[in-house]
Amino acid sequence: MARKAKKNRALRVRSGWMESFSFRAAAGLVLSLAGVGAAGWGVAVVHARADSILAAQPTSVEIEWPSLPGAESTWMGEALREQITAMVDAQLVGRALDARALAAVGEMLTASGWFDGPPGVRRTGDASIGIRGVWREPACVLRSGVRDYALDWKGRPFPIDYPAGSSGMRAILGVGAGVPLRGGVLDVLNPWPGEDVSAALELLAPLLREPFADQVAGIDVTDYYTGGELAIVTDRDTRVVWGGRYGEFIPGEKSSEEKLARLRAAHSNPGYQHRIDGGQQMMDVSGEHLILDRTRQP
Repeated sequence: MARKAKKNRALRVRSGWMESFSFRAAAGLVLSLAGVGAAGWGVAVVHARADSILAAQPTSVEIEWPSLPGAESTWMGEALREQITAMVDAQLVGRALDARALAAVGEMLTASGWFDGPPGVRRTGDASIGIRGVWREPACVLRSGVRDYALDWKGRPFPIDYPAGSSGMRAILGVGAGVPLRGGVLDVLNPWPGEDVSAALELLAPLLREPFADQVAGIDVTDYYTGGELAIVTDRDTRVVWGGRYGEFIPGEKSSEEKLARLRAAHSNPGYQHRIDGGQQMMDVSGEHLILDRTRQP
């Protein structure tokens, strides 16, 4: 059964994009891979019989993993599925499968950074539980120093990071704020601070619905605070100067739809090598006139 997904948002997530981390599931835990979480479990739901039953056999945990629109299997790598399963196991070892235990699982998963709101947790048998929820959608990574931090579309970090450039995901570059911490660890419950991050995500989303989406490698926000400027990073590490925030009226700039039309025209034009950068190091689509820079280095 497939969870309804947002239709207006394309994602560039390679199969197994989280496989670079290796974790081993805790002993005694049987994992059953179901489909994708149903919307009806989008709130914390805890069901348990009045009597407390301490399972005499290994606890079976059924987790409905996330998938991308149209995909038959989950995009989440095996290593991270094992890690999340082990997190659940740690809450259940030696405990009765009663309301308190299920509530503890729900609270832990809510705080984990993987779900968009509290997941539903319920007993499905004397020694089994089921977990469903609305999983966060991976959007891109944000580069901070030598690490890339995965973000969802609200700008909230996932509890995972990579060596810079190794994730295979699009990236936000040049962000002003450093890594947000909460209690000394990565804050996964709140958006990464800074207007530049939200501006980058606002621009990235519509670009991924365009026919040239495969040429978009990320968004550079280096000049956002000093010049109010965003730039598209291409798959050749060239730049397309976009200008101000997507959808906002900026005096002296073309509208967002006019900028997109310029990119579509460049992509369909053999004279521009079917490239949104015009086949050059830099193209500026923000102003009255289209500007190509054949000398500027990215």
